[in-house]
This record gives sequence, C-alpha cells and structure tokens, in this order.
Amino acid sequence: MSARLRILSVAALCAAILVAFVINEGLARRGGQEIMLAMEAVDPRSLLSGHYVELNLTERLDAGEQCPADNDAAWLVLRQRDGNVYSLVGDASSRDNAQLVGPLPVKGSFSCSPPFTPTEGESTPGWVQIDIGVSRFHINQRDALRIEQVLREQRPGETTRAFAIVSVGRDGRARLKGVEIDGQRLELSWL
Repeated sequence: MSARLRILSVAALCAAILVAFVINEGLARRGGQEIMLAMEAVDPRSLLSGHYVELNLTERLDAGEQCPADNDAAWLVLRQRDGNVYSLVGDASSRDNAQLVGPLPVKGSFSCSPPFTPTEGESTPGWVQIDIGVSRFHINQRDALRIEQVLREQRPGETTRAFAIVSVGRDGRARLKGVEIDGQRLELSWL
C-alpha cells in the first residue's frame, strides 16, 4: 500500500470516528433528562477563543438557608425546585447512595458559602456553586453581549433571569444543551 493511500485511510478513519463521536454526544444530549440551573455573571469574552458565555452555575442562598452537607464526594444530588429548575441538595460517594438522597444524581463537585447575618445591618446572601463539567457556551457576539448584560443586571433577591439548560444522561454526565435568558432559549446546534 502506498504512503498516500495509507494517509488517506487514516484520515478517513479519523473523520469517521469524529462523526461517530458527534452523533453519539448528540443522542446522549437528546436522551438525557433536561434540567435548568441558575447562572451568575462572568466575563463572556476571550480574545483567542471568540465569544462565549462562561457558565457560572451558582444559586443564591437567602438568610436562614444552610449549605448542603459536603462529603467531598464525586456525585451531586439535584432536586427539582421550581418548574424545570433544579437545586443542589447534597453529594454522595456513589450513584446508588446519591439516589437515596434525591432523585437526580450527576457527576460533579460543589462549593458553598453560607449567608452571613451580622448582629447589626443587612445580611449578605450566600451561594452554592456547582461544577458538573460544562463551562462555556460559544455564541455570536451580539447574543454573548446581551447575555453578559442580563447576568450583570441580576441582583440578590430578584428573580433569576439566566439559566443553563443541561441534559443529564443515564451515565450521570451533564451535557450542555444551551442557555435560557429572560425566557428565550438559545440552544447548541452541532449539525
């Protein structure tokens, strides 16, 4: 077999593997349970990688709310809060243990800062930030700047206007489907 034919064969094999990967991920994204997670502001631009929204999956905690128990485990437990919006309720060491705590286990980690209530003055809200392996949503410049503005306008105590739309598969992996800003869905479309 000539070198040219070997190179073309390897290139065709690599292209076929890439297409199979994209199709497999698309099927997993469509077949998973769709949930929405609250987002907070992060700068959505990078000079080298174009316009994107940096997904900062953060939920505010009001005065009196507590941080979920943190066992430093590999599985997060999410529970439906409002409509299709989910919140973190804890973590567990295995998928089976996670399902004992709540209905939706997903691989990931979290950090939390409880609300601070001083003896005098206004209290400061706390937050729960989760990391489920989705971090960026690439989008055109106009929409990225609009999303940035909405995220920066959100204030504690007001209704959340920005959500990440995530599909959680049977394997426990989260896959980003898009974002919802002021009720408008902006979805990924690979094909």
